[in-house]
This record gives sequence, C-alpha cells and structure tokens, in this order.
Amino acid sequence: MDWEFRLRNYSGKMIDVIIEDVAGSDPLAPPTTRSLHHVRLNDEKTHLQFYFNDIQFLAIPVYPDDRTRMDESDEETVFVSHDDNAKLIYKLRFAKKG
Repeated sequence: MDWEFRLRNYSGKMIDVIIEDVAGSDPLAPPTTRSLHHVRLNDEKTHLQFYFNDIQFLAIPVYPDDRTRMDESDEETVFVSHDDNAKLIYKLRFAKKG
C-alpha cells in the first residue's frame, strides 16, 4: 500500500489523534486534535511519520496486513494501525466536510 500517496490529500486538514493502550497498564490518553502538515514513510519503510509541523511528528508502525488499514464512511476516514508489540492501537480520524 502506498500510504504516502493515499494520505496526501489530508495534508492541511485537522485530525483527531487517538492512542489506545490495549494492555490496560496506562490510562487512555485523551484524544488530541492537530493539523496534519504532511505524511512520510521512514527510510526503513516500517513507520509512517505524521508531521504536525516541519519537525514534530508521530511515528506509527505500518504492516502489510489488516493491522494497518483505512476505515472509511460518509462521515469520516480513520487510519488505524495495531502495534501488537507495544500493545497500542493508533487511530487518526479525518472528518469529512460536506
């Protein structure tokens, strides 16, 4: 999957960043809303870097199976990646404007 290409239309849009701890050892962090500057696949092709400005980013692991996917509906698009090693689920929610 060419995630950089698929996500490029969301640059400049507001996104909700949600990180869920599946292990239950840490409390659920409250969602944050950020502006997406751009998305870049790291050199090792193991993580997508979601940039919020020129230098700050959140690195999310990507997998070639359904652990990494886009869930799309009429109301929103959600990028989801399940990091089984860290026991975290990353969700980036992009609202669709009418």
